[in-house]
Amino acid sequence: MVHSNNLGEGLMTDDEERKAKIESPESLKALAEVLSLLGNLTRLRVIAALSKRPMFIQELSSELKISYPLLHLHLKNMEKHGLVKSEYTVGTDKSTRYVKRYFTLVKFKLEITDELIAQLAERGSRKARKGKRKR
Repeated sequence: MVHSNNLGEGLMTDDEERKAKIESPESLKALAEVLSLLGNLTRLRVIAALSKRPMFIQELSSELKISYPLLHLHLKNMEKHGLVKSEYTVGTDKSTRYVKRYFTLVKFKLEITDELIAQLAERGSRKARKGKRKR
């Protein structure tokens, strides 16, 4: 799906929009969500594994020694926030057809500075002041 961005610079795909939320948080709350997402050891291990190559969930589960259900929950959360993306592939094994979900890391770069935090805090303060004036 394609969306227009806020800057009037054209259109962004869903992947670009998710990546922008990670790389350029628009509020302190959004930054805290990104940091919370990245502040989990299991998710960091998943990122490290997927940075080498895309994998099926069974491969990740085996390589990282994490149960399938727990890994599935982490991957679902990571996909929701744009850290990974998935696609289904159909394969055959002799006479049996099967479907596997293939996960790929979405490359990102997150730079956090004191200036960024101050800007986000100021932006939040301005919105709060505008909200009080409207009442």
